[in-house]
Amino acid sequence: MVTGALALLLAPAALVGSATHAPIAWAGFWGISLLLGILASVIGNALWNRASRVLPLTLVGQMIVFETVFALLYGFAWEMRLPTPLELAAIACLLVGVLWCAALHAEAK
Repeated sequence: MVTGALALLLAPAALVGSATHAPIAWAGFWGISLLLGILASVIGNALWNRASRVLPLTLVGQMIVFETVFALLYGFAWEMRLPTPLELAAIACLLVGVLWCAALHAEAK
């Protein structure tokens, strides 16, 4: 509800002004939006459903960490920079935790 209210607050700013974009810019925008929508929604959802059926419940919970890691990677790409050493250490801790959990599950079998 708050998101919708914020969008309505910002709508007049989008309607006022003379800034226009070239048709090629719009084509690029729609192409990237479509590609991201298909990859993130359809394929990502299918992979998540498959993993949920195959993996133990405690290991499926660990897979949520990858959402955070990829969000960080997208953020770094957006900012056109590499992660700082502290950010790399945090990402490494997240991944080591998942690998540790997977190793414990492998030993249990």
